[in-house]
Order: sequence, then C-alpha cells, then structure tokens
Amino acid sequence: MIRTLRRLPAGPRRTAVGASVLCAVLLSLTVLLTDPPYVTGDEPAHVDYAYQVWHGELPVFEEGLELRPDGAHLPPVQWTAQHPPLYYLLVSWLVGPLADAGHPVAAVYAARTVNMLLAGVFVVVAWWSAGRMCRPGSALPQLVAMVAGLAAAVAHAGGNAFNDLVATLCVTTMFGVGATAIRRGLGTRLVVLLSLLAAASALSRLSTALIAVVVVAFVVVAGSVRATQGRGRWAPVVGLAAVAPATVLAAAGWFYARNVALTGNVQGSHFDWALQNQVREVRPVWEVALDPVTWARLPDFFWWAGRVPPTTPYSATTLAVTATLLVWTPLIIALLARLARHPSRTGATDVGEHLADRRLIALLPWAAVVVSVSAQVLYTAAGGGTYPRYLLPVALPVFLGVAAGLARRPRLLVPLWGAVATADLISWLFAELTTPPEPGLYGEPTALAAVAGVLGVGGAVVAVVATSRASKGRVRSPAL
Repeated sequence: MIRTLRRLPAGPRRTAVGASVLCAVLLSLTVLLTDPPYVTGDEPAHVDYAYQVWHGELPVFEEGLELRPDGAHLPPVQWTAQHPPLYYLLVSWLVGPLADAGHPVAAVYAARTVNMLLAGVFVVVAWWSAGRMCRPGSALPQLVAMVAGLAAAVAHAGGNAFNDLVATLCVTTMFGVGATAIRRGLGTRLVVLLSLLAAASALSRLSTALIAVVVVAFVVVAGSVRATQGRGRWAPVVGLAAVAPATVLAAAGWFYARNVALTGNVQGSHFDWALQNQVREVRPVWEVALDPVTWARLPDFFWWAGRVPPTTPYSATTLAVTATLLVWTPLIIALLARLARHPSRTGATDVGEHLADRRLIALLPWAAVVVSVSAQVLYTAAGGGTYPRYLLPVALPVFLGVAAGLARRPRLLVPLWGAVATADLISWLFAELTTPPEPGLYGEPTALAAVAGVLGVGGAVVAVVATSRASKGRVRSPAL
C-alpha cells in the first residue's frame, strides 16, 4: 500500500486523497469534542473493556463494569464483553494508566484520539482497496476517498471510543488484498497476508470474521480457476484453504470457545436479558427484511443524525439518500454484468484482465454486502439493534457505488454531494452545540467543539474542491 501511495502522481489526485484523509480526521475531531464523554451506554462499556484488559482480565457480562466514573451513563451489565479483544488491546495502554491515575475523562479522550487517527487510515485503505478493484487510471479511487472522508458514520466511529473502525480496517484491507490475489494470482506472501488479516478480523468482531470467510472463499475459487486453466499453481490455493482457517482458530478460537462456555453461544449474546430489560423484541425475519426502517438505518453512512432512531427530522433525508443508493446500486451491478460479458480489449488471456478474474472481483464486494446485511437482519430479528456502524465493515462497496454515480457527472455531482453533506454537518453541529447536556452527565467543551467544527467544515470543502478538480471525464464502472 505504501509503495502504491508513493507512485500516486504528485498532482491533483494526490492532493484530493490527502484532503479526504484530513477531512476524515477533522470531522472525527469534531465528533470527539462535540459528544460529551461517556454520554452513551456503549462508550463506558468499551472503555471499561480496555481498562480490564490493561489489568490482565477479560470482562464478564454479569459482573458489570469495573471502571465506573461519576457522571457517566453506566450500563447495568458489561454488554461489550462478547466482543473479541483486538481493539481493546490497541487502546488499553492509554486507557489503563490514565484511569488508574484518576483521569477517566482523559482516558476516554485518549481512546477517541486513536479512533480519530484510524479514521484517516481508513480513508487511505479505502482508496487503496478501491484502486485494487478498479481499472488502472480510474478516477473512482479518489472519489471513494472523498465519500469516505465525508461519511458521517466514519466520523462518528472515529470520534467515539467504539471498536468498529478496527474491524472495518481489517475487512477493507482484505478487499484490496483479495482483489490483488484474484488479479495477479496467489503467492506465499498473499497467503500469509490474507491469513493474518482473516485472524485480525476474527479478533475484531464475529461479523467481520464472516466477511473474511467470503473474501478467502473468493480467492480460493479464483486460484482454483487459474490452476485448472493452467495459469497458476495449486500449492498456494491449497495453502490458503488450510492456513487461513488454522490461523483464525489459533488466534481467535479460544475467545469464541470462551463465549460458548460463558453464554452457550458463539456470539456471546444475551438476548433474553435484552428482551427483559431493554426496548427490544423478537420479530420474524421476513418482517425485519420488509421493514423500511431497516433499509433506512443500516446503510445510513452519510447523515449526521444517523445514530438516533428514525423519528427525527432527518428521517426524510435519510430515506431519500437510501433510496438514491438503491437506485445507483442496480445501475452499477448492471454495468458490471455488461462488462463481464465482453472480453477485455487487451486480450482475455492477459493475467490481469482475464474474464473469470474480472467477474470474481466484480462480485466479491457485493457478496460480502449480502452476507453482512443478512447477518444484521438475523441479529435484529433476534432482538438486536440496527445501527449504521454495524455495517461499516462493508462500507467500501457502498462507497464504490456512490463514487460510480458521482463519476457520471463529477463536475456537477461532486460539488452537489459535498454541499448537501456539509449543510447537514452544519445543521447537526448547531443542534449539538445549542442543546444543553443532560443533568448529572459530563458537559462538552463547547468552544473547542465549535473550533473543531469550523475546521471540519473547512476540511470538507477542501476535500470536495480538490476531488472535483482531480476528477475529469466520466467513469463508467468500478470494475477492473
């Protein structure tokens, strides 16, 4: 990835990608300073998990939180205990010492700062992975970077102490590495890298482990096709099929075995408790699948009020953008299907342009979306919540779809997208800064948040302008 970044021409495209990275960091900083610390029930539980890891422990659902700062919105149980520990290992060296020194607010801001930086890394990874999946020279990767940099869901995850961005980074990197393996063929280095990324995904969230299975399966199928056609070897294909599961089991199997021992299920869920103590209900799968709220909430990566239930004034715009994406997505799929039916102009026997490889790369991200959405629908039907950040690991395919739509008229649509996103950001920021915090909870540093908001808006404007200037002509498809 670093080598690819260095090869990026020192011109408009590099400026556009850099501006989008800066935008993501500044918008995450805006959220970091605007959201009061410990204001939700999830953040205290995530920070407590890191605190317990620092002390050499893993949390247990029934035992509740060990770190219980005054003024925090404390959940009655440790309801993040079912998550694997990778993110918490990453931030524990900051959270633990600060909390032990009597600075729980500094601890949460330290964890948020890590996520703020990860938001910028995510934009780079999204750009790089999109480049692995697109034709060389395509304008789509920098459009993907802009869409990711402006995405409210990325900023919300980057400005709060949640574990979603680590999981998202693992999967998004796997998309790029998987596309590279399909395009170029498997080698020892790619087998090792995919196996390690699959293990990291399993150590982040169970839902990302499922997506890792999809990516590895596509690469194995692609390698098998290559070997059958005489374009590759069977050894790395068999190696990946054996090494990847073994690496995942060695790295994360112990944790899921612990979940089974403690809760009776691999995911470590406590649906019975949630049904009795929270506003949750079990619903038929078909009812969740047909509920418009499901499709308004899950892909709601772009609107700043996306974390709240769809009873807010933002509901109409949320539904509108979701409907727009649902229009764009079939268009992109149709373009991919059309491309896959025609041999490459450079010759179907070219390793990088073989018809079977192109088809697999075109289908890979959407297969991951289907698996992820299906898992979330089943989770919601069992009584789980529906939040956009749960779908962040498969945000890249959605961002590719949006980028392909913007690329049809970039000079018009890129500024329009940026203007709407920035106006919504300003509206959200104004509402947040003028609403007093709940009594008894930590207040927010309003002046700093306002300054960060101005910087965030400025970063968004710069990213949009730079991307608009760097995007010339029309891009017909995100395929190879």
